[in-house]
Amino acid sequence: MTEQEIRQIQNEVFTKLVIDMLKQQRTDGVPVAEYCLDMYEVTKLTAEKVKQIISEQRK
Repeated sequence: MTEQEIRQIQNEVFTKLVIDMLKQQRTDGVPVAEYCLDMYEVTKLTAEKVKQIISEQRK
């Protein structure tokens, strides 16, 4: 797997996580002006998911 392919996977996972977190805040009734993302958590979850995807593709 090339570095470019890994970067693409990271970008897709990161984007999906951010969208899902914002959707959850909207569902929870948080006003748009108060939306907040924990970037540490997003980065951590992205790394975990990318590792999982790469290990599955290597099998």
